[in-house]
Amino acid sequence: MYTANFYWNESVIETYRDIMSGNGKGEITVQGNDVAFAIHAILMASITLSQIGIYDTFTMSMRPPSRRVYTVLFSAVIVCACYIFSTWFLHGHVDLLGFLYVLGTIKIMVTIGKYVPQALLNRSRKSTVGWNVWNVILDLTGGVLSLVQLVGDCASLGDWNGITGNPAKMALALVTICFDLIFLVQHYILYPDDKDGVSYSPLPAIASMDGK
Repeated sequence: MYTANFYWNESVIETYRDIMSGNGKGEITVQGNDVAFAIHAILMASITLSQIGIYDTFTMSMRPPSRRVYTVLFSAVIVCACYIFSTWFLHGHVDLLGFLYVLGTIKIMVTIGKYVPQALLNRSRKSTVGWNVWNVILDLTGGVLSLVQLVGDCASLGDWNGITGNPAKMALALVTICFDLIFLVQHYILYPDDKDGVSYSPLPAIASMDGK
């Protein structure tokens, strides 16, 4: 929603230009590849979630999502609802641009919440066995390229307000780079307990019904 509105919604684009430049010439740094990435992320996350429901129903029934997950989701909905109603009450209309920035902030917090448990789990186990380090390397590459693109877009437009005007992209790139570097340090320096060069542990074999 954040990326699509910044890319397609003319009302949001014009409001952004008025605020950032004051003369209607400010340019948004959201590009077509940002929209493609968002669509790709939604699609792949949906596929992964459906696979959990199909192939891992036993684990889901024994260990459903924690209360913290539900608390975060509920809090995000409450924050969004409060912002919508407050802007409508004060201004007579919903401040869509501000609402998109709220969504961007929530996305940043969710991303941090996604990385922190893994970093803490690696620390408590003193090991990184169980996940593929190449995912981290690819994630780090994406974060660096996203940051480079943002800076390059601002340089080509001659408008460095594009960085502050797209804080979600800037913050997400920095958060991604920071945590991926932490994961790489954990994997290769702090807990290099993989002696065979395998960056993940295979699933344990499940005994057959006849006990063989």
